[in-house]
Amino acid sequence: FEKFSLSEKGHYICITPVHAIIEAYNNKAFSEVVNNADLTLPDGRPVYWALKLLKHKEAGYFPGHLVTRLICKLASENKLKVGFYGGKIETLNKCVNKLKSEFKNLDVGYIYSPPFRDLEDNEKNLIIKNINESKIQFLFVCLGCPKQEFWMAEHKETIECTKVGIGAAIEFIAGTRYVPPVWIQRFGLWWLIRLILEPRRLFWRYFSTNFKFIYLLFKQYIKK
Repeated sequence: FEKFSLSEKGHYICITPVHAIIEAYNNKAFSEVVNNADLTLPDGRPVYWALKLLKHKEAGYFPGHLVTRLICKLASENKLKVGFYGGKIETLNKCVNKLKSEFKNLDVGYIYSPPFRDLEDNEKNLIIKNINESKIQFLFVCLGCPKQEFWMAEHKETIECTKVGIGAAIEFIAGTRYVPPVWIQRFGLWWLIRLILEPRRLFWRYFSTNFKFIYLLFKQYIKK
């Protein structure tokens, strides 16, 4: 992260849970976006365990809320500026307030909640202009997968900072979504807690992606 903060070029970082991996497997255009990222981090214990099983000993565990806090810690200690793009404004404000209470010197130079519709060209140009004029080093993009990844790739060169796709992490940090105890996270059961809390929204996603992920992992492991 420190290397990205020193660069004056645009970069983007993808944080990839099981859902994003299967999305990339199913969608060639999305696969290219993820593979062309400057950094791709594993999100979720199942992805972490899969990498270990496939002999990637250096693999780490980087959920979106942890990456956000690591970058904010770096920013607060090195007088860097961060910004947020996406999500509901109420959630953004709660998230920013929570992070500022954790990191006293955190400088948040940009916050914007875009409307839930396709933006006009003049609106897009104004957003790019405002972000660049804010002189932030990191922009947390909270549009959800795969929209945020496509957005970051589209604006890699035009927005002159490092963009980090964190999805629903702002809701976990803000406290608007439940964060289970650490032991549940370590056992890889966070997905189950989310499914219990949001069955209608998440059942089909988890049913389709989790089983496909296990099947593809088994195939890759046998092949290796």
